[in-house]
Amino acid sequence: MAKAEKVIETKTFQGFRKMYHVLASSLFPLSYLYPPFGLSLPETKKWLLIVSGGCFLVSFLFDFLRLRDHKFNSQFMKVFSAFIRRTETNRYNGSTFLCFAFFVVIFLFSRYVAVTAMLFLSLGDAAAELGGKNFGRIKIFSRSMEGATAFFIVAFLIAYPLYQDWRIAALAAFAGAMVELFSFEVDDNLTVPIGSAVALSLVLVLFHLGNNLFSF
Repeated sequence: MAKAEKVIETKTFQGFRKMYHVLASSLFPLSYLYPPFGLSLPETKKWLLIVSGGCFLVSFLFDFLRLRDHKFNSQFMKVFSAFIRRTETNRYNGSTFLCFAFFVVIFLFSRYVAVTAMLFLSLGDAAAELGGKNFGRIKIFSRSMEGATAFFIVAFLIAYPLYQDWRIAALAAFAGAMVELFSFEVDDNLTVPIGSAVALSLVLVLFHLGNNLFSF
């Protein structure tokens, strides 16, 4: 009975952490897509860069300090155990990579590309994790084809309303799913937003400068 309760508590904890990450990371793209407080787009971009850059610096500083002090690291992980994976005890946590990646895509890419790339991570990555854990059978290193499929479906549903073209949405979703699938050496909080933004930008260039290449 105790063992069953422990499993339920673990699943509840994992669900809470994933929900927190989805909600927190979705604030950036949604704020960029729908500027709050009557802000203009340039003002919104400026504040998103300030916030994402500031969050990165704070997160990086805490990681840098805790990874060099075992006692501080233990206390830090205990206090923030609800938000940080145990596997991140001895490495930089996912939030550090996420904030850096969001800063990069907001700074370097167009608004819709940045929004799409950030939502790919916020929602697509969550779908991949849920799909992989619940239905994953075909393993590819530490990931699964079922998880990649879940990512693709969610990413397509994100990209299509923004671009109103199923070909752009499909290619962008496929690229994002492949980046997530093969991000087993580098944290996908870093690779998915930046990789998806680069891939989507290339897709848009192909469509704008070579529509004859896509006659289907």
